[in-house]
Amino acid sequence: MAIGLSLLAFLIVIIYGFEYAFLGKTYLVSTTWNKRVKFKVNTQQRFILFLLATAIVQAGNFSALLLLIWMGFLLGLLFKYGIQMFSSPMLKIYALYLCWLIFSLVLTTEKGYGFRVFLKFLFPFLVILVVTSIKITDVFFIKALKISFLAGVFINGCIVLMKIIPIYSIYNPILWWPPAVIDVNPFFIGTGILLYKFSKKKYVLLAILLFISIPIVESVRTGLIGIGVFFLAVSFFKYKLKALPVFVLIIASFVASVLFVPTVRDKMFRTSFNSAEEVLNMSGKISPDTIDSNGRFAMWEWSLKVFYKGNELMGAGLGQMQARFYSGNHPFGVIRIAHNDYLQILCDTGQIGFVLYLLIIISFVWQAFRIYNNKKNNVSARYAAFIAGTSLCGIMATAFTDNVVNYSLITLSYPYIFFGFALVMKSKRK
Repeated sequence: MAIGLSLLAFLIVIIYGFEYAFLGKTYLVSTTWNKRVKFKVNTQQRFILFLLATAIVQAGNFSALLLLIWMGFLLGLLFKYGIQMFSSPMLKIYALYLCWLIFSLVLTTEKGYGFRVFLKFLFPFLVILVVTSIKITDVFFIKALKISFLAGVFINGCIVLMKIIPIYSIYNPILWWPPAVIDVNPFFIGTGILLYKFSKKKYVLLAILLFISIPIVESVRTGLIGIGVFFLAVSFFKYKLKALPVFVLIIASFVASVLFVPTVRDKMFRTSFNSAEEVLNMSGKISPDTIDSNGRFAMWEWSLKVFYKGNELMGAGLGQMQARFYSGNHPFGVIRIAHNDYLQILCDTGQIGFVLYLLIIISFVWQAFRIYNNKKNNVSARYAAFIAGTSLCGIMATAFTDNVVNYSLITLSYPYIFFGFALVMKSKRK
């Protein structure tokens, strides 16, 4: 049954994806606020809307092939309509980073795994190239925002529903597993914030509470960190240095969740504490050894010793770390991923690759910050930059203890699409 559901989801996505990417010229799509009012979108625009709606589909065992076909669609669109390269520092750094990955791929002995890793980094770059080559209107932007929000509501709602009725056997072969959804929830929260600003609908607030509550209910510390960093970024984007009191409040909220939420507290420490008072009494003795990392600290230390030591500058080669973990030739049982993207980048591509990838993130967020805070830019461009920059901060914060790049179809497509929107629309007048 699982294989059948995965295959069905896979076929539906690729059939409609091909139709929207390459067949037809213009379509009529209902506006966000009034279904009776239609506006025209071309094939490229409708394809992006389809990607936003279906990036939540993993298709189980077909996930790797699905990502490859998505990239085929993107390359086909670029070949058919051309590339409109913007003078974005992030795009230039990203192109340089991809060149370094190709160099590392040539040198590595694990060509198969190296190529798989390369594709996951290439995907967001192709996404932004396609987005920046199409026309983005204010109406289209709001429609894309609403579709993204509804995708978030649907998949988070399914996670809640699994707690009530036994639908895991249906959910798992089709949609991305909960950890990947929780990683991208900062973006869905951002869509909710903007939609509430536009509509003042109460159901949007309820959805935001849903997105925030999922990592608490599931006791996912990574998700709590991501959401906390997202709100730190939101406050900085809006208030700059005046946001320092908000920073303190958000950090205090995270500490409070560790102290007062039993499920989070129990998962945080190796020792069982019955109350916040017990934690505070032991605070002087708390160290990395007392934190329950689910074996992460040991994995990271071992990985640095095996792959990074002696290969500090250039790394062990693209795909080396993933190949070892997938083979099971390591002392950590059945674990297949090290749960740290930055560590994998450092081990595979060395200090050069690590620095280049950090520069991509920094330039992405900094350019989004500048677009948002430049009041001469189009309002929709500013909002697109706001949601892209702040959500990427939250998502990439989770990459310290999870594998965000492995889930790039769901985790990275959303912020990169909206960053592309910002680049396209920023030159428009208000």
